[in-house]
Amino acid sequence: MLFSSAIGSAGFIWWITALITGIFTDKRAAAFRMILAVAFTYAVSDLVLKPAFDRPRPYDRDTTVTALDSKPDTSAFPSGHAAMAVAGAIAGSRMIPYSAWFWWPLAAVMAVSRVYLGVHWPSDVVAGLLLGLATAWFVLGGRQRVANS
Repeated sequence: MLFSSAIGSAGFIWWITALITGIFTDKRAAAFRMILAVAFTYAVSDLVLKPAFDRPRPYDRDTTVTALDSKPDTSAFPSGHAAMAVAGAIAGSRMIPYSAWFWWPLAAVMAVSRVYLGVHWPSDVVAGLLLGLATAWFVLGGRQRVANS
């Protein structure tokens, strides 16, 4: 759980994936869209919603909750890790469709790890998942269209 949370911090795994994939000329546009989706999701989550809601973390509200990871400086709602995980999984699945089997379980573990580590409420994670879905949908232009053969 600590590892999955760490690689999701600040969208690290998504930035690295986009940079590596961007080496291939036929994937550069998709890699750029991944960066854009994750960056936009981060901006909405951490720069707009977290300051607006200013929700305390579980360990701040309940002294019986122990944070198993470093204590974030930002407020709890919504979970930026969960939001960026979904946005990254959507973008990654579109960029390299046969890799979806990897991105979605990784995103799920990242999201659940935040509650497990004691740094988010379950509702923070659900809100993050919905935010990531909405922002990726917006940035990537909605539903992916499959070309007719």
